[in-house]
Formats: sequence, C-alpha cells, structure tokens
Amino acid sequence: MSGKISWTLNAQVAGGPKISASDTVSVQAYDKIEVDLPAGASGEDIEIQPGGAGQVQFLLIASDQYGDGLTYSVNAAEADPAKRVRLDALQLLMGDGAVGLLGAPPNTLYFYNTLGADASIQILVGRMVTTSP
Repeated sequence: MSGKISWTLNAQVAGGPKISASDTVSVQAYDKIEVDLPAGASGEDIEIQPGGAGQVQFLLIASDQYGDGLTYSVNAAEADPAKRVRLDALQLLMGDGAVGLLGAPPNTLYFYNTLGADASIQILVGRMVTTSP
C-alpha cells in the first residue's frame, strides 16, 4: 500500500501577507480511518500504527465538530482532561518533528467527546515501515 500523499496549504491574512506551500510525502503504508464518536464517548481507542513505534510521518485528524470537549490522548487512556490534546480545529502533523509534539510516537489514539453532540472523526495516517537490513 505504498504511495505518496500530496498536500497544499494556503494561508492569508485579510489585507496582509499570504503563504502558500505544497509538497508530496512518500510513505510505505497509509490508512484512512473514519470513526463515529458518540456524545459522552470516553476513551474510544483507534489504532493508527500497527507494529513498531516511530513510523508515523503524516497524521491528519479532522472532524465535523470541534471544540474543547473533543479531546484525545496518545497511547494510553488519560483520566485527566487537562493532559489530553484538544481537537478544537483540524490537525495536520508532518515529519518526525511535528509528530514528536504529541510526546510519544503514536500507536493508538484514545478519543473523548464531551461536546454534547456526536462527532465524525476522519484520520489519514502515513507511515514508513522500517525493516532490518
């Protein structure tokens, strides 16, 4: 399932500067995951990386609902909401540096929904599969 993930970004301040960028990320494996997260869901786990840690090079998380009540934790259920990542907007992480901001190489994401409404989550993950020489 190897392939390339193409992306384009355009950001412009009204009446101000504009930055545009685009590129292609080569990956050895990818998955598109869609999950319906009911209101009140607590710790719903979604595996994004089978196998060894450190393979995720591209991670996009989108939802049809956003807000402080939609959160996730990385690799373990997190009882303390203050230690979870808020999904208050679309999130796109590319490369070891950006993915490393999650604190640990992500294998499983645990989602929590206290928005008071169901949310549909879409995840696009691209991985490099490491092999021994």
